Amino acid sequence: MVDPGPPAWAVAPRGPTSRRRSPFSRLSFGHVVMITAGLLAFLLNVLILRDEGAAIDVPVAAHAIPAGSRLDSSDISYRHVDPDGPFVDRALSRERLAQFFGQVVVRDVAAGAPLMEDDLRPVATPDGQRAMSIPISPDRAVGAALHVGDRIDVMLVQGGTSRFVASGVEVLAVTVGTRGLSGSGFGLTVSVSPVQALLIASALDSGSVHVLRSTGLPAYRGYPAIREARLPALGSGS
Repeated sequence: MVDPGPPAWAVAPRGPTSRRRSPFSRLSFGHVVMITAGLLAFLLNVLILRDEGAAIDVPVAAHAIPAGSRLDSSDISYRHVDPDGPFVDRALSRERLAQFFGQVVVRDVAAGAPLMEDDLRPVATPDGQRAMSIPISPDRAVGAALHVGDRIDVMLVQGGTSRFVASGVEVLAVTVGTRGLSGSGFGLTVSVSPVQALLIASALDSGSVHVLRSTGLPAYRGYPAIREARLPALGSGS
């Protein structure tokens, strides 16, 4: 007689099976330390980059800068500051600072203090002279055909005589407007020595002043100026 075997619904017994191990159970203490250090380094980099992105560089005085000094690159260092700080809107930027080197510091700046644009002023003239305005009408100033960089001679007409009081004076600015220095809409700003300033000022109060354009010509030296007895004693460099 043939054995029919186990019924179809019977379940065959399973053999021994191995339990799956968690991947974390394979990590050693050294692995944990390395992963933790990497996470900390990543978070630190994120914080640093966020802070650097928020802060801006502001030029500050590397040392105390007294008023009257010419600004030099050695006078400057930089500090990271909050862009929402109380003075940042008036402080110079690193990009703009280069154009202010050589200008004059007009107030005492303490070491570490931020440098503001209104702390600096251009020198009076590029050649170490003084700047002076001459109020004059166009018909006595070459019909107003004068430009920055021109050279002029200043002549005084007084009591039927005329004389030169300054020669070879450089034009720094030409004022053209509704009123101007003379009320005519025209005036000049010139570079002068102290003696030339005194002579021109005296001429303006003494008679009729005329201006001649002398660009490209040597300064005229053989003229009788206003009497030196009218001038106060001047020091060196005058």
